[in-house]
Amino acid sequence: MESDPVYLHLRVVLSIILGLSITTLVKGLASIIEHPARRGGWSGIHLCWVLWTLVSVVTFWWWEFRLASVREWTFGLYLFVIGYCASWYMLCVLLFPDDLREYGSYEQYLLQRRAGFFGMLALVTLLDLGDTAIKGHSRWQMLGEAYPVHTGIMLLIAGLGIASRSRHWHLGLAIFALLYQTGYFLAEYFTMGID
Repeated sequence: MESDPVYLHLRVVLSIILGLSITTLVKGLASIIEHPARRGGWSGIHLCWVLWTLVSVVTFWWWEFRLASVREWTFGLYLFVIGYCASWYMLCVLLFPDDLREYGSYEQYLLQRRAGFFGMLALVTLLDLGDTAIKGHSRWQMLGEAYPVHTGIMLLIAGLGIASRSRHWHLGLAIFALLYQTGYFLAEYFTMGID
């Protein structure tokens, strides 16, 4: 079966955006390793969210192979998928802003600007519902009951992240999110594959 030229074009654009997302995260991590005291030092809260985002972007990129099964592309679907990818990039950029002077550290930045980060996390979670719908009913069935539970948990995490000002609460939330997301995607990968 010959590949759809629209999907081939979209795959290139997705690769560019998601490649920039991963580059942003890896470059940010490298700068923390190179100069750990710069920008307020490293933070467990920030590091967990960076790793959570890295796991999520890598697995999202993997699952976008399923877009090859879309039979009819429209410009609206094309824009939706590009917008969804761009929201992942925005999430990555929010973790590594260019200027931290008014915050002093990544942790303080994340805690003070939590509505932006967790709002984007909620948006990415909701956009995933549309992305899954594009891939068809069989994708919904394949994901099973764990998928709506996962969506609910991620929206709850986003809501709690916006509401709480406690550093200890945020650390616990970040650790839980990282462990949960990693476990969820490992279970999904090993039980479903790519077909």
